[in-house]
Amino acid sequence: MRRIERLINLIAALLDTERPMSAEDIRQKIAGYDQPNHDAFRRSFERDKEALRTMGIPLEVRPVPGADVDGYIIPKDKYYLPELDLEPDELAALRLTASAVLGGQRVAESGLMKLSVDAPNTEWNGPRVVWGADMATEQPLLGSLYGALLDRAAVSFDYSTAEGSTSVRYVEPYGLVHRTGNWYVVGRDVSRDAVRSFKVSRIAGDVRPTGESYTIPESFDAASHLGGEPWEIGEETTDVTVHFDASLAWWADQNLAGLPTTTDADGGRTVTMKVARLDALISWVIGLGEHVEIVAPAEARARLVQHLSPFLESA
Repeated sequence: MRRIERLINLIAALLDTERPMSAEDIRQKIAGYDQPNHDAFRRSFERDKEALRTMGIPLEVRPVPGADVDGYIIPKDKYYLPELDLEPDELAALRLTASAVLGGQRVAESGLMKLSVDAPNTEWNGPRVVWGADMATEQPLLGSLYGALLDRAAVSFDYSTAEGSTSVRYVEPYGLVHRTGNWYVVGRDVSRDAVRSFKVSRIAGDVRPTGESYTIPESFDAASHLGGEPWEIGEETTDVTVHFDASLAWWADQNLAGLPTTTDADGGRTVTMKVARLDALISWVIGLGEHVEIVAPAEARARLVQHLSPFLESA
């Protein structure tokens, strides 16, 4: 395992654990620390601790409850940025000020854009946010979609799926979300009467107002609907059964706790996951090697074999 993968595993485990993990817990439960002897583990772990602190990650040492040893944990409140809880008019003023002071630099524009579109849905009559030229050039349709979101005005557009088919969609935008380098509009697909997400780069032509107004459901969270993993992002999802062996059971327990799960006799976990982008899931499974396996459906297993076949033929 590459060191960067081991560091990611360490960060994820120490963020999700409810109690400090001892060095022995880390050696036994986190993939990448299964060195042949204790000295090799100690050297690797010491280097990794120093790397985390160099990156500014708040690694803390605390007593392990019920044990006479110290453990390690990354407090969520120190790792994640706090909610700014700005009002819409405050966001608009902040964006205008940044544009005047910083000249619309890309980093400031991108950050403020994310603050604006991910803000809670509240009715307001303040000034509309001014768009920067760099954002308009990169994603020209974002302006129309954001304006429709602020005005609660339903829209229609021509949309191409990943398979290449194109159809007209009638959508009530509930939110705009930036995820894995792409922008998505999340809202009610009127024809299907269901919440769907649409990749902005797949919208062809203009975004057209339909003349209909709508309201956004109270407490609707567009980011949560879109999902946090690359394989979760898409319009339609299908159930894929994935098996984690005993060495990665902790990851399934900590990150997929809300999904249907069974425990095997050997301590492994079999989890049914909602998947919108099968290729993204397959790439992730391949990266974990022999520790994770796609069990069902048969089409998903066949796609995995198809991805692996060039490597098997050259072996």
